[in-house]
Amino acid sequence: FLIITKIENKNRKGEFMETVYQMKGYTLHLIPTKKFKTITMSLRLQSPLTKETTTLRTLLTFVIVAATKKYPSTKELASYLDENYGARLSTNIATKGKSQTINVYSSFVNDVYLPINESLLVRQIQLLSDLFFNPLVQDQKFDEEIVKMKKKELKERLQVNKDDKFSYSLDKLFEYMGKNHTLGIPSTGYEDEIDTISSHDLYKYFLETIQNDEKHLYVVGDIDESIIDILNQHLQFPENNKDYPSAYSFDSQRQDVLEIIEEQDLTQSKLNMGYRIDCDFTSNHHYAFTVFNALFGGFSQSRLFKVVREENSLCYYVSSSYDAFNGIMIVNAGIEAKDYQKTMSLIKEQLEDIQNGNLSDNDIQIAKIMLQNALRKTNDEAGSMIALAYNRDITHKQETNDEYIQKLLNVSKEDIINVAKKVQLDTIFFLTGKDFHGNN
Repeated sequence: FLIITKIENKNRKGEFMETVYQMKGYTLHLIPTKKFKTITMSLRLQSPLTKETTTLRTLLTFVIVAATKKYPSTKELASYLDENYGARLSTNIATKGKSQTINVYSSFVNDVYLPINESLLVRQIQLLSDLFFNPLVQDQKFDEEIVKMKKKELKERLQVNKDDKFSYSLDKLFEYMGKNHTLGIPSTGYEDEIDTISSHDLYKYFLETIQNDEKHLYVVGDIDESIIDILNQHLQFPENNKDYPSAYSFDSQRQDVLEIIEEQDLTQSKLNMGYRIDCDFTSNHHYAFTVFNALFGGFSQSRLFKVVREENSLCYYVSSSYDAFNGIMIVNAGIEAKDYQKTMSLIKEQLEDIQNGNLSDNDIQIAKIMLQNALRKTNDEAGSMIALAYNRDITHKQETNDEYIQKLLNVSKEDIINVAKKVQLDTIFFLTGKDFHGNN
């Protein structure tokens, strides 16, 4: 292996934080800590988000952790994990702006906490390798029964998302707002394409991901650099130097606000508002927008929560979120249908209030404290540590948590006003009951 970078980041206690190595076909990130009794690994495979591959990738996340040649059924693989002190293995898929990422996640007990060394670390790495290089494949295709079973599971998962009206309405907002853009491509794929994918097609695409995806492996736990030799021996991918783009600022060029109202048989209406913001993870004003969002609707002390929900009692819930990879802001609210226009007016008023500079130093300070506390909490959970590191790595941001916090603390009132002024409403998706008349 070739060491390409060695970053000795320090947290506030001065502990060693992360070392990065270039291994064969992937970048390795070691995050040593004595906080956990487990060793957590997260292998992230990144590829451009496209309409043609999103369903394939989603189905693949279900299939690759179902079985291997050594454990040729979901039951046998589950038994193996149980035998290894309840080890965990899972996958998920997510979009990161212009990219789509498969996350293969495993967690095993660290050998140092066992009466005898059972080489669980080697087993964990070997299992990860087997998922990719010893899958349950025959005649250049995945096992037919497993693919059939996982197609059914994927359809059921998509149906659950549809039945969850919060998720459904948010997905519809992205669909309309992002039509003909990357934003409009669902990370979970298209339901009507699932049955058209053959076991052979899926395996063929799987080989392409092994060859072409940009890969990062994160290891968190009480580890040292001896793990590198084990990884070098058991886990290698084909060499590639891919660096796929991720974060960007969404711009639809839409002149008028797009308003979509959909009626279903439901009692609580879902209001979703999508904004263009001219800002993303890589922008210089990313930190100012992070503070602005916290002030506007990011926490329980925010303007939207206090004014729209508490003072006017209009919402079951209300919040804003900053999608730093797609460069947009979303406002979500659960409301009564009759309060549609009034709620939107109040949300608009709160935005204009900040744009006009009507915010106190105390409000800014509270927002920064809330952000600081949230960021500190990421060090209490391995998955959160990995997620934060990965976001920085794929956007090439070299900064520690402490450096990030300092940049947030340095944001001025003027910085917040300036980013607020760039916020423009783009799309409204309102999911409401069948008795809605539109003139409320």
